[in-house]
Amino acid sequence: MKTLRRVAPLAALLALGACASHKQGPAAASTPPAPSQQDAASVVQSTEGGFSVAIPGPVSEERRSQTTEVGEVTLHTFIAVRPEADTAYYVSYTDFPAAAVAQADPRDVVARASHGALEALGATGLASKPLMMDGFPGWEVEGVSGPRHLRGRFFLVGPRLYQQLLLHPDGKPPHDADRFFESFKLDPQVTAMLTGARRS
Repeated sequence: MKTLRRVAPLAALLALGACASHKQGPAAASTPPAPSQQDAASVVQSTEGGFSVAIPGPVSEERRSQTTEVGEVTLHTFIAVRPEADTAYYVSYTDFPAAAVAQADPRDVVARASHGALEALGATGLASKPLMMDGFPGWEVEGVSGPRHLRGRFFLVGPRLYQQLLLHPDGKPPHDADRFFESFKLDPQVTAMLTGARRS
């Protein structure tokens, strides 16, 4: 399951790191954020992704297809950048072939995804621990790469890998860091669909 560890975090994290380090807004190729993503509450709700999260606006949404050893997958990303604070917030989800995921231990997948995220930024791990969200396995990791601090959470729901990442100057976490992570919620209907549960 080496592919599942690398494909989703690598390209997206490099793009996220570029946004933060260059202190600029989202890439020009990004699609404009919907009005609901820029309201005062700063809550992004993805019906297709099956999640909601509090994230500072404006938020750019991107889709990127990638060819992997288990087939082509699409990386769905939501990114917000605060150039003045050299800080970037990132949420993504990727659907892998169910057959490929079925061969792996879910806890191993999320743990490897977190390590892949650190490697993608050349970061040194500082801490890591297992998590659970609504009964689904997750993993939290923190690391440092030069002057930048990375904190991330990863959850596997059926064949879907969710990633939640925050990059900020080391020793200067944003005031809403905990709120960003704790606000992430899954849509029960989508999770039921992903795990093959039958709805009445």
